[in-house]
Amino acid sequence: MNPDLWFSFVAVTVAAVLSPGPAVLLALTHGGMNGPRGGFFAIMGNETGLVILIAISIVGIGAVLETSSQILTYLRVFGGLYLIYLGFRLLLVKQKLSISDAGGEIKPAKVFSPRKSYFQGIGVALSNPKALLLIGALFPQFLDMSYPVWQQLVIMGITLLVLSFTALMGYALLASKAANKAANKSGSAVAGKMSKVSGVLFILFGTLLAADVR
Repeated sequence: MNPDLWFSFVAVTVAAVLSPGPAVLLALTHGGMNGPRGGFFAIMGNETGLVILIAISIVGIGAVLETSSQILTYLRVFGGLYLIYLGFRLLLVKQKLSISDAGGEIKPAKVFSPRKSYFQGIGVALSNPKALLLIGALFPQFLDMSYPVWQQLVIMGITLLVLSFTALMGYALLASKAANKAANKSGSAVAGKMSKVSGVLFILFGTLLAADVR
């Protein structure tokens, strides 16, 4: 792949993965509620979904979606409803706190499920068809026809996955540190409050996605 094109691709991709969206909110939510480990499983699920989107885009389905408004509408509505569903689950979750024996540190009770976090990550990634359209529109802009096309697509796909994982883990770590500091300082159910705020934001994202406002 042309090095200049690759560096340009990296610059655009960094801006994309750092911008607020459902994946960033997912990382912040799981990182804040369940720590880095919770964020990791959710992010790995999101990366799995991203792999699926990249594969679909590479084989040309992205072009089909761009020309088929009906299919895009169905996917958009389904994706929006899924995010709204996740939002209500976060609003209804009962976040219990327990006091550890060492130092009286406040910790969430054992409600964390790696499996559920992983599949939530996949669902969030696949719930937004605009991500598929973005990949389908972005990759061709950085292709150099003097190089093997498939090789360039694979390189861009791997680059996107690495940058996405790094950015989301960064968000999860920041959320975890912020939640720990707040919990140690106030002794309040910070994780429970975060779940409520995140639930509202997921419902907002889902509503905007289904209405095609974003």
